[in-house]
Amino acid sequence: MDRVPVIESTELLWFCLKTQPKHEKLAAQFLRSQASLEVFCPMLRFQRATVSGKKWFEEALFPGYMFARFPYRTHFRLVASSMGVTKVVGFGGQPAVVGEEIIEELRQFARDNEVVEIAPQVAPGDEVTVLDGPFKGLRAVVTRIMPAKERVAVLLDLLGTQREVEVTLGRVVPGKVHPLSGRAVS
Repeated sequence: MDRVPVIESTELLWFCLKTQPKHEKLAAQFLRSQASLEVFCPMLRFQRATVSGKKWFEEALFPGYMFARFPYRTHFRLVASSMGVTKVVGFGGQPAVVGEEIIEELRQFARDNEVVEIAPQVAPGDEVTVLDGPFKGLRAVVTRIMPAKERVAVLLDLLGTQREVEVTLGRVVPGKVHPLSGRAVS
């Protein structure tokens, strides 16, 4: 039994698509709404310290790439010319098919709405930097976590003495693990 070449196939197959920089979400939305295709575009959601405090950011898990499921023969031109898409990834002039099992594994990893949230973790013994308030810019060591209040107690060196101060969890950014904390350094 001869197998039909991918470029002649009308079978629904998964393909990796190259997108314009930072246009993964836009391309996915366009392919879903305008072409009615099944699309998988996993995103990472994370917090990053900015001048005005911590802010949430969302970026593609695979920057510049996404996945779409379509019959190559009938939809190639539509997909390749879609908003935000630059090409269907291939090797040696042939489009590369992504296995169904790979997409399923990625979907299990991404769970909710294709978004993987990376929550910053601080633990007693971690070094942190205070982002704002009267202690802005100071480095401190976390001594206690108070989840109910969403606060942490940190040990600050102030004028040659050490003081424990409570600050809002959102106002500190993790640094490195303090060498005396007993936690493994990653």
